[in-house]
Amino acid sequence: MNIYIIGLIIIFSIIGLISLQSYQKRNSETSQSTNKSKLAENPYNKLRNIAINMTLDQLQLKSESADEVYGIIMDWNMGNTVATVVAYKSGDASLYLSSGQVFIGGYAHETVVNASNEFIKLGNQNFTKAKKTDKIEPTNEDKVNFYFLTESGRYYIEEDNAKIDDNSSELIDLFYAGNQIITEYRTLTEKK
Repeated sequence: MNIYIIGLIIIFSIIGLISLQSYQKRNSETSQSTNKSKLAENPYNKLRNIAINMTLDQLQLKSESADEVYGIIMDWNMGNTVATVVAYKSGDASLYLSSGQVFIGGYAHETVVNASNEFIKLGNQNFTKAKKTDKIEPTNEDKVNFYFLTESGRYYIEEDNAKIDDNSSELIDLFYAGNQIITEYRTLTEKK
């Protein structure tokens, strides 16, 4: 009897191994075809420019004052990639990576909307530290940039990554709020 059980275990193990190899081969072929179907053009610059030039009218929003922050763009230069977090008073938030990855549609997820609202709230609290600017490009340095969109114009402030890393920045809470949007998108993609 023990010989039969051992034989069945061996047969089922062989069938499982063959099935696993077949699955891995199919998955590998799917991965290869996915890699070949990348976008011809990186959408990062275009999407970021749209985001940083977004107006209240385009968002169909009203502001309570000319200096109320209705949008924040955070550019986090991580060396070889810039992560751009975009949040609006509407609760929508997006994440664009300079490598070409795009995460949009945050308005459909309560966790992203909550993170976006917190980011805007902290943006309003930190707005007075920023200076009005026409600058729109992300930094090429080891920094984090914040752009505040208001009815009275675009405002800008930056911080060194080193001060963010050692928690000595006055903007650390604002950075963490922007980073929370990244975390929420990561959580959503891991669930898929």
